[in-house]
Amino acid sequence: MRKSFIAAIALLAGTQTALATECRERFIELMTDRTAKEPTKILVTQEIKGGAKTVNWNYQDGKGNWLTEMVEPANAQWSMGLDNVLYSSTDQGKTWTKIRDMGDQNAAHQKSLDERAATVENAACGKADLGGVTHEIIEADYKMLGSFNADIHDKFWVNTETGYVPRLETTMKNTAFESFVVQELEPAPDLVMPSP
Repeated sequence: MRKSFIAAIALLAGTQTALATECRERFIELMTDRTAKEPTKILVTQEIKGGAKTVNWNYQDGKGNWLTEMVEPANAQWSMGLDNVLYSSTDQGKTWTKIRDMGDQNAAHQKSLDERAATVENAACGKADLGGVTHEIIEADYKMLGSFNADIHDKFWVNTETGYVPRLETTMKNTAFESFVVQELEPAPDLVMPSP
């Protein structure tokens, strides 16, 4: 009986290890493949500890171009990355000023995500309700390396039927900065990027 009990514990431990590994791999897949593949709009709410809350719409065309439209504060400048050029607007997108050439920012961003993936730990998976729909929760900790050097926790909400991620929560901390960001994503099939 003792041998069967030990065997059952070993089997359970092996199963838990396999599930933890699978959860970590699923998290890394979501974390490193977060660039929109289709036109998407994202409501981004950021709360900085000791600072003001900001709210913006971020539009991504699925081809690596993006536009940030500020909601709060309403008078803040907008920004846009179009064909690897950074633009800015101080009149709510009526006119755009070229700031600089950015080079291949998408490749640089992907390289950074791949480097962060090597630091992923404490992955956890579960289920929760969001808007009356069951979602898979996949979350973990990782590090942003380099001069900013921060600890990050991401929590992805994945629709169990479609695989779509409608919500991402991120907590970021370092010695001088702490923020909490909520991104609410939805498809934007009619999105058209402005011509600066």
